[in-house]
Amino acid sequence: MWEDRLMYVVTIDQRGSRVADDLVPGLLEALADIPCAAAFERTAGDEVQGLLTDPAAVRRALLVALRGGEWHCGVGAGEVDDDSYASGTRAGRGPAYLAARDAVEAAKGLSSSVAVRVPATPGAGAGADAAAWAADCEAVWGLTAPLILDRTEAQWRVVDAVDRSPTQAAAAHELDITPASVNGALRLSRIREERAAYPALDRLLAGAHDAATGGER
Repeated sequence: MWEDRLMYVVTIDQRGSRVADDLVPGLLEALADIPCAAAFERTAGDEVQGLLTDPAAVRRALLVALRGGEWHCGVGAGEVDDDSYASGTRAGRGPAYLAARDAVEAAKGLSSSVAVRVPATPGAGAGADAAAWAADCEAVWGLTAPLILDRTEAQWRVVDAVDRSPTQAAAAHELDITPASVNGALRLSRIREERAAYPALDRLLAGAHDAATGGER
């Protein structure tokens, strides 16, 4: 039973899929390491969906999708019918699933391609500010997502090298560039600003869930 756990439905829809290659297999592979209550799977055509219990895991999934630059992302925070997803996320039911559907449709009209929604009818005892929490979370994503979407491949190479290296000097050696070039690429990538937003994104998403379900934090 998951009734005392945070529940988030993440729905990710490919942009322009009617005229583009099917990118779902690659996305599912990239999302495979994200901890889920029900793993990400293709739900309809060019769409994938997963059920998660941790705001940080939701953030990680959105970052994976945004890096690809080809996806609209919707997050629904709220209640899920117990055991409805035992055979997979596609079988899941409940208000969070409906909220995620609204969110991914809304994301198609946002430059950030990320929308966060809570159920239209909050759960018993829920606070009246659930939608405000969700809107605040979405607003921070609106500032954060462009940092990811606008990052160049060259900047990503430096970010990735620094992440896997013990020092920036080691990353520079791996890439055969100067330490000053590494510093410059990191500055232009705005990776520090992006990562500084992570705690706020997680806290706001958890707050949206708690307000929607009447939970206490």
